[in-house]
Amino acid sequence: MSSQTVSQIPVIDLTEQNLKPGTDTWFSASQLVRSALESNSCFYAVNEKVSMELHNSVLALMEELFDLPLETKMKKTSDKPYHGYYERTPQAPLYESVGIDFDGPFNKEAIQKYANIMWPTGYDHFCETINQYAKLLVETDKTAKRLLFDAYGLDNRGCDSLLESTNYMLRSFKYLVPENHENNLGLYAHTDVSYFTILHQNNVTGLQVKLKSGDWIDLNPSPCLFLFLAGDALKIWSNDRIESCEHRIIIKEQKKRCSMGLFSFNGKMVETQEELVDEDHPMRYKPFDHYEYLTFRQKFPSQISSFLLA
Repeated sequence: MSSQTVSQIPVIDLTEQNLKPGTDTWFSASQLVRSALESNSCFYAVNEKVSMELHNSVLALMEELFDLPLETKMKKTSDKPYHGYYERTPQAPLYESVGIDFDGPFNKEAIQKYANIMWPTGYDHFCETINQYAKLLVETDKTAKRLLFDAYGLDNRGCDSLLESTNYMLRSFKYLVPENHENNLGLYAHTDVSYFTILHQNNVTGLQVKLKSGDWIDLNPSPCLFLFLAGDALKIWSNDRIESCEHRIIIKEQKKRCSMGLFSFNGKMVETQEELVDEDHPMRYKPFDHYEYLTFRQKFPSQISSFLLA
């Protein structure tokens, strides 16, 4: 399995047809995934099934979506934190985000439901395109999780159980070019609450990640690559073997930046993998409801330790 470096981040081929469990290629990919996540909490993935035509179609549809009236975009609400529409604010004047919550495992009905809110007369092209795109990202997410389980020598039944309880959300982000008087901060430094976040974007720079060394690096944008970021849930699952990836957006180009993100959550409980607890890595976290964690983190960000620590 070959790998390369883009701004110190390895690139791993996760095209499903190229990976077969039990083969040398699969074993090599699993070790690369584990090493990348333990080293710097992220890696780039290649998925040849996502064509440039599909990539361009998705971005064009997202532009249409963002161009809808504010009152239309705000009609999609959610009782789950981080799942609704986020408009630009004085604190984040460059940032806007829309999300499609599948309210469970991936299903095309959720896309249809969302489209019917945004375009009451219907929009088949939106539904068909976003369904195809999201389905491919979900498949890539599942492949990465299976590789990670294998890398730690864990039972496949545990992975099956995790995948069966995984809920997904597809979110799109748009960042405007700052005016002369505006700060160029697109989005403040943060970690995500998911297991994995899979980011895919246009060719405009801006994304930075914080390495284990503490250094911030700019990532080279490429429509051909998908960036996997470890989230808080993966940190707890791995018992701190994998840290959450801290990242931020700094706008440096005179171009609008657009990106897509697939977020994975546990519909049941987030808990540390028992096999990853030993003398060097004692149990640190208590099991918890993933969505209760989202609510607590939104309301009491400075008290997260009290919620998580055993």
